[in-house]
Amino acid sequence: MNGRRCIVALLSAVLLTACGVQTDESPRDIADGQRGPLGTSNASGGGAASGTERIYLVGPAPGGEVPLLAPVARTADTPTELLEALLAGANSSELGQQLRSAIPAGTELNGVGLQGGTLRVDLSAELQAASGEDLIDALAQLVFTSSELDGVRQVRILVDGTGQLWPVGDGTLSSQPLTVYDYPGRVATAQPDYPAIPTPPGG
Repeated sequence: MNGRRCIVALLSAVLLTACGVQTDESPRDIADGQRGPLGTSNASGGGAASGTERIYLVGPAPGGEVPLLAPVARTADTPTELLEALLAGANSSELGQQLRSAIPAGTELNGVGLQGGTLRVDLSAELQAASGEDLIDALAQLVFTSSELDGVRQVRILVDGTGQLWPVGDGTLSSQPLTVYDYPGRVATAQPDYPAIPTPPGG
């Protein structure tokens, strides 16, 4: 039995050597050219789909229907980190699932603050490059992601510190803080359809 164990151990060592697997006896520096951001895909700006917080991305629109938002996981400890994760967009895996962000590339977070249940989100002017349904989707992403934060009931979106008229789900314009109820039917649900009510006997 001991002989078998020795043979297995010897074969394992040979295989590891043949595969080029090497271990370090102590920590070592990584050359600048070999470094990459931890938890971030090099193929796209989005972070790793892990963590307990959620951002909302835009899913595909089957049959020409309105695309639905889908929540994906992110790691974020503050409102600023969560919104910056949203602005970074989808990672390569999510892009492969046909998830995307309608928020224009280059949109930056100027500042964020919560007061009395209203989250104030100040963004750069790149946001205004979106129009039509893309703008509605972008705003819905911001509102649903922000509403994941504790204590947030509504979201006031500013551009370089200035309030704007924003379209809600039906396309009408509003100068009021936005809520998830302004974008009904925009989020994909994992809930199954309710079963049909059975017909009573003799009915």
